[in-house]
Formats: sequence, C-alpha cells, structure tokens
Amino acid sequence: MAYQVEIKPAKVSFQAEERESLLHATLRAGLNVDHGCTNGSCGHCKARLLKGKLSQIRYHDFILSEAEKQAGDILMCCHSARSDLQLETSLATDGSDIPRQEITTRVRRIDHIDDKTLRLYLRTPRSNTLRFMAGQHAVLKLDNGTQRELPIASCPCDGLNLEFHLHRESSDPFTDKIFDHAKKSMPIDVSAPCNGITLVENDHSPILFIAWGTGFAPIQSILENCLSLEFRQQMVFHWIVHEQEIHYADGYCRSVDDAMDNFHYHPIQTETAAEAIKKIIAWHGDFSEWRSYIIAPPAIVDNVVEALCAKGLPEEKIKSDPIVA
Repeated sequence: MAYQVEIKPAKVSFQAEERESLLHATLRAGLNVDHGCTNGSCGHCKARLLKGKLSQIRYHDFILSEAEKQAGDILMCCHSARSDLQLETSLATDGSDIPRQEITTRVRRIDHIDDKTLRLYLRTPRSNTLRFMAGQHAVLKLDNGTQRELPIASCPCDGLNLEFHLHRESSDPFTDKIFDHAKKSMPIDVSAPCNGITLVENDHSPILFIAWGTGFAPIQSILENCLSLEFRQQMVFHWIVHEQEIHYADGYCRSVDDAMDNFHYHPIQTETAAEAIKKIIAWHGDFSEWRSYIIAPPAIVDNVVEALCAKGLPEEKIKSDPIVA
C-alpha cells in the first residue's frame, strides 16, 4: 500500500510504500533531502511530523532529545508511513545548498568499454554515503597523490554507489593509474560535491541536452533525476562522438527513449564539431522557448552556445559544463 507524503515548506508530494523508509521514498522521488549514514547513526535526515501516523522500521543510535520528540522530530531513514503524512524538512534546490564531503571509497567494479573508455564504480561506507545533486562533480584522489575532477554519472538517489566515466588521455598519470592498475577494493578518496551543472527544476521549458564523448556521464545522472521527478516537458538529447568511437551507453539511451514519450535521443558520429552542430541546428527550428544543458570541451561549448543563441535561445537559459570529454 502506498501513502501520500507532503513535504513542507516546499509543498511537494510523493508516494511512499508501506515499510519503505521515508528517506528512501524521498530520494526515489528525486527530492534532495539532507542525509548521511541512512541507518540511524548521524541524524542528518531529521524531520518533523506535522500530520499522520508512522511505523518505526529500524532502531537508531542517534539520540533525539525529549524536547525534539515532543515536537514530533523523527529520523526519516528509520520510519515508514502508516497513513498519509505531512513532514517538515528542508530540500536542496541548488548545488550550493549541499556541504562538501570527504569520503574514502572503494572500487566496486571497473567496466572497460574499449582501450580509451571505462566506467568506474565506487562504493562508500554505509555509514557515510555521498549527498549530491544530479550534474555535480567529485574530485577523486588516488594513493599516489594524483587526482581528477569528474562528473558523477550515478543518480543522487543512491549515495552509496557512485559511477564515473573516464576517457584515457595521453601522458595523464591519473587515467594511466585507473586504466592500468585499478582493481576491486582499491581505496579512492572522494571530495564532493563541486562544480558542474544542475537542473532548473521549476522551469517547464523544453530541454535540449548536448554532450560530447564521456560528457554523457552527468547527462545520465540528470536523466535519472528527470525520471524520478517525472518531468513532462519535451527533452531532446544529442550525443556526439568521433566517427571512430562508439556511443557506449546507446542501449540505455534508447531504453529511456522507449520509456518516455517526451524524450528523444539522437546519437551523432562525426569527425568535426562543426558538422555535429550543423546537424543539431538543422533538426530544430526556433529555440527561443528552450533551455539547454551542454557538456563538452571548452572550445566546442563556445561554438554550440554561439550557434544556439543565433537560433533564438536566450544565453541566460544555457548551462554549460566545459569538461575534457
């Protein structure tokens, strides 16, 4: 059985299943509520019950004062709904709302797509999961001191399991170490969240996503968030790769295209960015009502922004992430 949960003062609602923790239901709905350990130890997911009935599904070590208990304070990770609810807690709406976290993770899996591209999966301690917003970055630091800032590819709903996409670059000690020497359970220090781009959730304009190469990583995270938030506006994604490269998540993109009537996926293989931009412009008419998110190398970002503005897209409605992709 599912119950309706309303979060105040944001005035947003979602469905929570019986016996499902309120924290899990909130994150599953794409809402970024404060949390940390997810097991009742840290107290970060504290909320105030305004109306309704709860069930405690997990013991918690974090101690609430008698005054907090009398006021209706509860830990969302340790309670589930037994009726429709009203809760009071704050939600992050911007990347700056979330504090920087320092976590030592372990390599969970490495998927080598080809000799220049891989997916890196990290796992945080259960007592210290990562809180971030879709589209944000993390700094990964190896035991030899090399580090790299990378977009997070995974959904914010699961701060325990983190995903990153790497493109191998010549003479780069960080990618050399990951490609040649990384193995399961290897420690990697993560400092996050930082930089990147985040969704403008209260804007219902149609959305144009453009990514180059492994610039797909933050798009994947953002798409997962759009699915959770049940975005209804039209969304179009153009994914550009060199002619000799592949769209390594083509199956995922096509499955999202099949699942969502308002999402349209256009893979592009090209030798030059100018050719790709020309194709994108040719597929669309007037951009004056759109919003765009662009993840590509800096020079390509500049050229795409210029082309979109020339087709009527207001520059203030363009968010870009100039990354090495």
